[in-house]
Amino acid sequence: RLMTKNIRSLIGAMLMLMIIPMVAGLLACMPVPIGDPERSRIDPDLTGPWIMDTGGEFNLYLFQPYDRRTWLVVGAQFEEGSEAEFDGLDLESADDVLAALRTYPIGEDGITSKTTILFKAWLTKLGGEQFMTWEPLGGIRDDGSLTAQYWFVFKVVKEESDRVGLYLMDPGFEGFADITKPDEYEGDDYPGAMRRTWERAIRKHIEDNEIYEEQWTLHRVPPNDVESAAELLEEVIGGLL
Repeated sequence: RLMTKNIRSLIGAMLMLMIIPMVAGLLACMPVPIGDPERSRIDPDLTGPWIMDTGGEFNLYLFQPYDRRTWLVVGAQFEEGSEAEFDGLDLESADDVLAALRTYPIGEDGITSKTTILFKAWLTKLGGEQFMTWEPLGGIRDDGSLTAQYWFVFKVVKEESDRVGLYLMDPGFEGFADITKPDEYEGDDYPGAMRRTWERAIRKHIEDNEIYEEQWTLHRVPPNDVESAAELLEEVIGGLL
């Protein structure tokens, strides 16, 4: 169910690159990660390629196990190649994306991607719910460090065997208003000092749907289409090396 050996080696090389975020700055980000990746375990059911629907926008995501605890999540945006003979990609559903992968070649004469992102992801349980934290990789802070400055946190709901709902946590939720924010914190390690505080607040408001800002949907890439998805990822990642 995983990608080819070539894909795995290319992903390893990507760790040496700066990855361009598709979503950073466009959505609310959590100032702390949720859960401890060293104490997590991946869910094999989530491993592999998925099409993510973020409300009419569709991207290809690969959940590649890094170890028993975490995934590397590679995201690629579907785009029309510069030499493609068709006029635009009319993608209105995950089925349209799959049809395009089956119909058009991968590369500049068909489907390609010039926008790629990379995350470290892990699971944790809070208040009886499953959450997934995405930590962006490849960014460099103003002080030159590689430490993440923000995280995306999702509630994970398995709706069907081939469809998963991701509910994006909203740090602006009113129930979080009393939590000290990074620009108010006087210490040096806000995430380390404040993670437990945020987790307690999430547990307290776990039943309130207002805690979530967006709902995204993951659609599993069917086995017959995995080869095309792998080819697109190889095209994208190989072009960066």
